[in-house]
Amino acid sequence: MFGLKKIKGLISEGTIKYIPYQRSAASERPSLMKDIFSGIYRTAAWGDPESVSGPGSSVRATSVFRDEIPKVLRDLNARSLLDAPCGDFNWMKELRLDLKSYTGVDIVPELVERNRRDYGGPGRAFLNLDITIDRLPRADVILCRDCLVHFSLEDARAAIRNFKKSKARYLLTTTFTGFREYTDISTGEWRPMNLQLAPFNFPPPMKLIDEKCTHSGGVYTDKCLGLWRLDAVKV
Repeated sequence: MFGLKKIKGLISEGTIKYIPYQRSAASERPSLMKDIFSGIYRTAAWGDPESVSGPGSSVRATSVFRDEIPKVLRDLNARSLLDAPCGDFNWMKELRLDLKSYTGVDIVPELVERNRRDYGGPGRAFLNLDITIDRLPRADVILCRDCLVHFSLEDARAAIRNFKKSKARYLLTTTFTGFREYTDISTGEWRPMNLQLAPFNFPPPMKLIDEKCTHSGGVYTDKCLGLWRLDAVKV
């Protein structure tokens, strides 16, 4: 789905510096996270010709559900959105967001600079931040799509704790509702996650946006964006 064979090949070749992230020393964590995702960006390891963020970030793949996001934001009376991570902004540029402010954050410096150049402007900012440790701008809603599925359990928990620390009200994030178990991975790999399962134990979501995921041969048709109040999430 997300070019894992290619990524593992690049790792074995030494093109991507790759270390089992959840077992690294705390002092090494920020630089390792940056190295992993910068390497994936520089080598276009997700394997999609349109978006360096992968096939799930193409305009076509998101066309069936993306207009639901502005509706959710309107229903919540949200005036600010933190897109964490924002990736290459490929599909988000298609949305008409009636917001006071949009802030996209990503750990890859070159990607942030490109977004600033191509898409920055009044009410739209891009920041180079690590969502697991850096202080995040406060926003009404955090959108975290196709990210935690690439994190070890430890890093996913760190990101969620950091989201809560930002004092955002809501989290809209990827969850696979049909999966009943999952194993840990090293950050940079991929696996589906059902956030209502241990160790996250999210409550039932306030809303689900069905992504109608078909580009993986129908294997991940349960892929959704789930909406939660962050104060209801305990990690």
